[in-house]
Amino acid sequence: MKINPKFHLSGTAALLMDVAHGSFELGTQQKLWALCGEDGALRRLPGVASVLLGVNNVAVTFDPLGVRFEALRDAMAQAWAESTPFLGQGRLVEVPVDYEATVDSDLEAVAANAELSIEETIALHASADYRVACIGWVPGFAFLVGLPPQLTTPRRANPRLRVPKGSVGIGGAQTGVIPIDVPSGWNLLGRTTIELFSPGRANPCLLAPGDRVRFIANSTAP
Repeated sequence: MKINPKFHLSGTAALLMDVAHGSFELGTQQKLWALCGEDGALRRLPGVASVLLGVNNVAVTFDPLGVRFEALRDAMAQAWAESTPFLGQGRLVEVPVDYEATVDSDLEAVAANAELSIEETIALHASADYRVACIGWVPGFAFLVGLPPQLTTPRRANPRLRVPKGSVGIGGAQTGVIPIDVPSGWNLLGRTTIELFSPGRANPCLLAPGDRVRFIANSTAP
């Protein structure tokens, strides 16, 4: 399906290209991975300062004194039309999770919403192969796609003011690991001790777009 991107100015020095068409499409995201990679076409466009990958969209910041946004818009549209999907598998990262049904867990609520037992909910969550669509929201947070539809769960009506790092949860149709202490309305399933974000590492973010993630139940991190 041919997708004509939509463009939106964000202030005077950022341009958003939206290529979403209905629900999330992995093929669309794979084209963005190719465009936004280290050698991607968007990074080579004149005047571009940074490339910010989103979910079925991308924003670029640019020098408004060095390039007119209309010219940049047309160049981005051409790059999109000429792009081909990145079909690499990325790294496989296994994330051991201690799934818990405690007072701070939402496992029972997620299981009830899915009409499953807690054991079935854990098994289903850990059975899927997830892909990292992009990194965003907070440092090191990976937007994972591939959650089994049965586990889709609305966010909590009353968000928690503090969710500890390492919490594994579900928010709507997405799942992920919260890398730092933050407020969140996600439904918590368990915890991992894997460090998804560490400023002292050469690559502070453990995960990258295109990586694969598998949750391993009832294990402890090395």
